[in-house]
Order: sequence, then C-alpha cells, then structure tokens
Amino acid sequence: MIIKIKNIKLTIFAPDPENKLSNGLDFNLKIADNGSIVDTLSNIDEIYYNNPEKSIFPIYKGLIQSYLQLIWDAEENIIYDDCAVNAYGPNKEFMPLHDDINFNLYSDSEITIVVHAD
Repeated sequence: MIIKIKNIKLTIFAPDPENKLSNGLDFNLKIADNGSIVDTLSNIDEIYYNNPEKSIFPIYKGLIQSYLQLIWDAEENIIYDDCAVNAYGPNKEFMPLHDDINFNLYSDSEITIVVHAD
C-alpha cells in the first residue's frame, strides 16, 4: 500500500496573556493524503508531546494542554465557534472547515486559525 503525503501550511494566532500565540505560530506539516484539520492539529500535538521543551503549553492558567484542545471541540466534533478559520487550497479554493471538520484538505493548503476571534 502506498501512502500519499500532502503539505499543509498552518498559522495559529491567539490573544493570550502569556504572549505565546499573540504573534502567531507557523507550521509546515506533512500529513496523509486523506488528512483533515483534526489530523493536522494532532500532528502538531504529537511533535510537541515528543519535544515538550519546545511546547507553549500549558496556557490559559494551565487549562489548555494542546492545539486540539484549543481549537477543536471533541464532543461536538467541530471547530470552536470563536475560532476564525481561513482555509484555501493552492488555487485559492475555499475549504469549509467550520461546516465540515472532516473535509479532506487539499495538498499545499494554507490555513490560518485565529482563536478567540469573537
């Protein structure tokens, strides 16, 4: 079985008292060809779980421990409403991640998430 890989560029901003995400963090990731935004965020979390000295977590008084927890409501399987998401494929095709959390991301996508954008 051949597993295809796609490249995703993800930028995350959040106004936080610790100033760990205020200026944004950029990630260039490789995920499986059928990957979604949840797969992308879990890929980032895995990197930091394996390298905790590089992690920004915990944040928000120690309540938030991961990117998945910050952005994804696991009980409802949605991106939190207070997160603004701009997600576009390489030809500027819009990806409706708020409407479909399982949307298969386009290779060479550029995604920006702003947490607490309300």
